[in-house]
Amino acid sequence: MDVIYAVKFVHLVAAGALFGGWLAIAAFMVFAHRSGNTSVVALTAQFVVWLEFGIVAAMVLMPLSGFPLGVAIGVAPDEFWLLVSVAIYCGLLVLWIGAVVVERRIRNLTREAAVKGAPLPDTYRKLFRVWLALALPILAAMLSLFLLMIWQPRVD
Repeated sequence: MDVIYAVKFVHLVAAGALFGGWLAIAAFMVFAHRSGNTSVVALTAQFVVWLEFGIVAAMVLMPLSGFPLGVAIGVAPDEFWLLVSVAIYCGLLVLWIGAVVVERRIRNLTREAAVKGAPLPDTYRKLFRVWLALALPILAAMLSLFLLMIWQPRVD
């Protein structure tokens, strides 16, 4: 029974790190954007891209801990909530990869502008809108995963 609690602990910590870390990153990106300051946006984007490596670790830990946990507590692999969770997780992964690609482009673009002492270019604003369009469904997916993890609705 102690192994189940240990795996559950790892799973919950990974879920919290994934959601909390990403939420903090998203908030910093929005706050930096709202400042309109090229240097602030460039520095924030640099830190955000670096912090995404921590999010990668949490994303890897989720299935590595979730599947053994499900087996240990007797969750059938074809349960509705689990299948929906896996589908949402896969969609989240695709959206997240897209957001990281955009964050890297934002970082490079704003770094160049900051070094030159130039204002934020129009391309940055377009990239930020794309990032925001990815961030909203990422937030919805993460909230949905937490809901499914706690509620575990059954279809009988």
